Amino acid sequence: MKKKRISLSTQINVIFTLITLITSVLFIIIFRQTINNFTNNQAEKHFRLYHETLSKVIDGPKEKYPLTTNYAYGYYRVDNQYEIVEIIGFDYRNFASDDLAKEIIKKYFLDNTEALQQSNNDFEDRRYKDTDYYLKYDSIDNDEYYVLITMSDGSYADSLREPISNIISIGFVSIIILGNAIILLWSSVTVDRIKKLEKEVSILGSSDYKNKVSVEGSDEIAELAYAIDIMRDEILKNESVKQEMLQNISHDIKTPIAVIQSYAEAIKDGITDVSDLDIILIQVQILNKKVRQLLEWNKLEYVKSKEDYYEVNMKEVIETVVNNHKYQNNITFSLDLDESTFKGLIDNYYSVVSNIIENALRYAKKAIKVTLKNKRLTISNDGEPISEEFINSVFKPYEKGHKGQFGLGMTIVQRTINNFGLKLTIENNNEGVSFIIEPRE
Repeated sequence: MKKKRISLSTQINVIFTLITLITSVLFIIIFRQTINNFTNNQAEKHFRLYHETLSKVIDGPKEKYPLTTNYAYGYYRVDNQYEIVEIIGFDYRNFASDDLAKEIIKKYFLDNTEALQQSNNDFEDRRYKDTDYYLKYDSIDNDEYYVLITMSDGSYADSLREPISNIISIGFVSIIILGNAIILLWSSVTVDRIKKLEKEVSILGSSDYKNKVSVEGSDEIAELAYAIDIMRDEILKNESVKQEMLQNISHDIKTPIAVIQSYAEAIKDGITDVSDLDIILIQVQILNKKVRQLLEWNKLEYVKSKEDYYEVNMKEVIETVVNNHKYQNNITFSLDLDESTFKGLIDNYYSVVSNIIENALRYAKKAIKVTLKNKRLTISNDGEPISEEFINSVFKPYEKGHKGQFGLGMTIVQRTINNFGLKLTIENNNEGVSFIIEPRE
């Protein structure tokens, strides 16, 4: 059964909504506590101010009473049994009553028997059941009191909290809706660009890597498209090089095989002398060299991990290679070697030095000089200078040299040196041509 695929834009919207909701819940929990503390504090101050103001004008005309719809009050004459004898004035709103006032008065006086002898005013905010109240009393004589009670059901605090809560709720809902709309628009554009990139990549093979990969923009997706296009270009170049290599290899191997075949048939038919077997042997050596180079080239694709590299004594490698070639072409070798080492694999360094020495033997007139000092290897010959055109192309596979030769030797050298973190340069000088190998800076 095919697994149902969830689009990227849907995933982004779900994640954004979840994060926003979780953040909103946490914020609301913290914010609500803060708002409650703030509004309760403001409501308490407002309620106390109302009580203090009313207590000063309670005996005057009602026009001077503070205006409010949030608080109730009652003004009474109370006997020594704390029963209401006379209701002088009241405004109970919709939550207070005579019965509530009676209960508050009785509870207050019974709870504060000792305090009654010391003070006739109490501005401490008290609570009875669901009602906050302030109570002020004045003694008429030992038997009666004038009592003023102001009462609050908490509606003022609620009236402060409600608009703030509404604004916060509307704000968070707006953020979620607007945020999702923006995210949806952005993700849709992003997904379209990714799909375009996917489509262009999927047809690379069928188009033989000729179709350019590009995505508009300057973000990571555009950078990815640019990187893929660079890869496409490299693959295209490699395919071109591979085709050219196959043609050159076919031609390169075909020639000695044809020579061997023709001389072998001639010897068999008695047309030529057996001494011409030397020519066959020479062609076999040429074929052997070509095969060895192909094997070395192929091995470069499977060079071991850098963790397997070790320090190679280059003096030992150079001396071994020179001893194998020092009697060829009447060329004199001059060596100046210290104990410098290069990190890598010894077999690959034998191949590098051998290919450079063989190249030098091909062009040298009389002498080849090899210098190894402070991790810098220089192999020089006294041959003719190489033109700048050939210096830039000498490392390409089967690139024809300035004397018409072509092969894989210098390409193997360059790739090996790169794998080992070194650099190879070619310089023309007054004495001839130098190949220099040294660590990258």
